[in-house]
Amino acid sequence: MRRRVLGASLALAVAALLSGCVALPTSGPVGVGNPDPVEESAELDTFVRPPQAGATPDQIVQGFIEAAASPRGNYDAARDFLTPEFSAEWQPGAGATIDVLADRSIEEPEVADDATETQLSVGATPAAALTSNGQYELPASAAEVTLPYRLERVDGEWRIAEAPKGILIDELTFGDVFRPYELAFFDPTFQYLVPDLRWFAGRDSAQTSIVRALLAGPAEWLAPGVETAFPEGVSLETSSVPIANGIASVELSGASFDDVLTVQRMQEQLDESLVGVVRNVDEVALAIDGAAQDVPPLDDPPVHDPPVDPRPVVFDGAAFGHLAASGDEIEPIEDISPQVEGLAVSAAAVGPRGESVAVRTPAGVSVVLPGEPAEVRDPRPGLITPAVDPEGVVWSVPATAPGELVAYLPSGEERERPIPVPWSGSTIAALEVSRDGTRIIALLGDGVRTRFVAASIERDADGMPIALGPVVLSLSGLAGTPRDVAWLDANTVASLTSLPGGDTRVVVEELGGVPETIAGPEGGIQLDAGNGERDLRVLTSSGDLDVQSGVGWQIRARGIDFVASQMPD
Repeated sequence: MRRRVLGASLALAVAALLSGCVALPTSGPVGVGNPDPVEESAELDTFVRPPQAGATPDQIVQGFIEAAASPRGNYDAARDFLTPEFSAEWQPGAGATIDVLADRSIEEPEVADDATETQLSVGATPAAALTSNGQYELPASAAEVTLPYRLERVDGEWRIAEAPKGILIDELTFGDVFRPYELAFFDPTFQYLVPDLRWFAGRDSAQTSIVRALLAGPAEWLAPGVETAFPEGVSLETSSVPIANGIASVELSGASFDDVLTVQRMQEQLDESLVGVVRNVDEVALAIDGAAQDVPPLDDPPVHDPPVDPRPVVFDGAAFGHLAASGDEIEPIEDISPQVEGLAVSAAAVGPRGESVAVRTPAGVSVVLPGEPAEVRDPRPGLITPAVDPEGVVWSVPATAPGELVAYLPSGEERERPIPVPWSGSTIAALEVSRDGTRIIALLGDGVRTRFVAASIERDADGMPIALGPVVLSLSGLAGTPRDVAWLDANTVASLTSLPGGDTRVVVEELGGVPETIAGPEGGIQLDAGNGERDLRVLTSSGDLDVQSGVGWQIRARGIDFVASQMPD
């Protein structure tokens, strides 16, 4: 027999009364990402009573699942529900299934009084999953999964002897227990810091989880596009990273370092990942093989989040350039705007420092340079809006052939380089390269749904792309018609989808984070952003450029044909 677990709010209230679960605030602010201290919400730790005498197998399993929401003391509360043997084997850090509590069900087996062993299962509908390295992933399917549990009697009481790896936790509780942290890696040139978002439980052990994850390296999907200063074989000398008087002590061993620059970059990664991000960490003290390191700062520190010009680049059918703050004037880009305006342009992307523009015309995708005639790079029909990366590479693909992606190089004998793609879909609506050049996002059509994905970009010694990572990060998709994508900052992206009837939806999410879906303006066809979610803009089919205003949208400019993406100066 199976029974449905109670709905979220009622279930939490009943669980608190029956099992003694109490959620108490235990911390102040928690910083995420950029090492500037930010105001944070209270973190909750859950305290759970031990198993009650005479509890049935299903009560033990439900109590265990609730208790596993408390990471305190290496999940001591949850281990009380396990046999001594399994308690020693259980690995809560192996990952997590994040489910919808209202859809969870648990079996109530009929067990004889003299039975010494039994089995039951829990039905869960995954909303997301957490890998062992703290990476948040959306499920490939929303179908219910069955999680088996085997129980044995220990001194007359039921205890769990086998259970699935990791923990099962509902969406609401996940937000209370786990916190997102941005690990810092480098682009291949070491000019930029590239964030890698991870989720860790336990306020008092976050710094240890972060350092261990840094040493293990970037997430699988991101690895081909980034670099780390930590060499293979290096490990934590101690079991944890203690914090005293605002100083986090990181003691490493397993490798020798004669290169001062490598140590400086290691320090940079630690500082960016811990200082001002983890509670009470103001400084990181690095020791290698027992020797404290006095690490001088980098002469040329990397950029964390390269900004673009906050003014949108627009075309109104006659003028091409930056839209003035007043919204009624377009300021030309020196030496570029007149050339663009002389073409039959339907889409464009502005290259680094505004020194080039990739445009789409009836002839295909061309590159416009100051004082030079436009050069057609991709003559194929049916192309989407091109993308430009920090190296001046133009990325182009036909809308009905998502697998035929080509990178057009700015110089050299080889000017055209096909790039195999790791994604699938029947159509592609948009793609855009990150401002540090390490990642690409794409919005695909797949039947009646959109597919929003990200992939890393592998580059050669000259900085030119040679491949996309073999694994893509699947982002939030919606039912509807795919329209556009945009980068909002170093790790935040957005997609635009049209729904039947003219309504639109904008999905905003950090790569590796929880998506947020908001209603877009009616008739939205194109997405644009400056530096952050507050600069998010949507162009409508009527030519209005809308910006967010409270919970709605307001018109900033009228009569706009298209908006062009930008690379940093």
